[in-house]
Amino acid sequence: MDQPLELTVVMYHYVRDPGDAAETGSGIPGLPTAHFDAQLDLLADRYTIVDWPTVRAHLLGQAALPPRACTLTFDDGLCDHYLNVFPRLRARGLSGLFFALARPRGAGLPLPHQLHFLIAALGVDQFRERLEAALDPATRQHLAAASTAYLTGPFAFARGNPPEAFRVTLQRELAKDAAPAIGQLFAAHIGPERNVTERLFLLPAQVREMLAGGMHFGGHSATHPWLDFADDDALAREAAGSADWLAGLAPGPFAFAYPFGGFDERTPAALARAGFCAAFTTRAQVRHGSAFHIGRLDGEWLPPAGEGDAAFLLEARHA
Repeated sequence: MDQPLELTVVMYHYVRDPGDAAETGSGIPGLPTAHFDAQLDLLADRYTIVDWPTVRAHLLGQAALPPRACTLTFDDGLCDHYLNVFPRLRARGLSGLFFALARPRGAGLPLPHQLHFLIAALGVDQFRERLEAALDPATRQHLAAASTAYLTGPFAFARGNPPEAFRVTLQRELAKDAAPAIGQLFAAHIGPERNVTERLFLLPAQVREMLAGGMHFGGHSATHPWLDFADDDALAREAAGSADWLAGLAPGPFAFAYPFGGFDERTPAALARAGFCAAFTTRAQVRHGSAFHIGRLDGEWLPPAGEGDAAFLLEARHA
């Protein structure tokens, strides 16, 4: 990529309404479908929405992007994307890039999704209280110290935000040490993980239908770790697992989205070796200096039409 990439990329996760088929009584909130519809209308009016093959061709020097190009991305491979997103994109003649986890059938629920369910069911304070009671003293001390450090640490979303500092500590510092206790709480308050995963994530038949309907898929790891916190072997496994899964769907090279937006100096090379030509972060930017550091705007941060100037926010990113 000789010149900086000019591309507006919008990122989504849960897109659901309370009580709908995607929410299934979990209590996990998401972007309401009416807000998503309004954002699609706004984006289609102000941008040229391009699909992943168009972006890939540009990155490979094979074609130019149109002015004010925009790409829609969706993380984690959630059932929301089939039930609520796919029909809306297809009805508008649009395509999305879906970063799904390379999960074999029957695999356990990744840690961040366990936390989504438990916090929705118990609330963050009660969940923390019950988790701390189940941890050994050393792990409990580590949790307290790291949570305090993240309140003033490197991640803007956790600064001054105790619930987010607590969550990022579990996801980064204690992903292994706290896993048994989190698993026990999940079984006690939510139920068997397999029952949950079967209704939370996309099924193979749904993926095939989305591909046939003009959607595209990218990699997002297998277990959703912070890749900058993973050792070299784990990083290689996560990249290769995603690439192997994608190779069964479509020809490469592929796109990747860093789980939690976490990456370091090792990650681009590891992804390139596995067959990826681009990687997307969570940095809010529309000018990108590297194909492996493409920033995205979070759709949940944009106010819906009529409840704030979402158009202004988008325009401001180009200033």
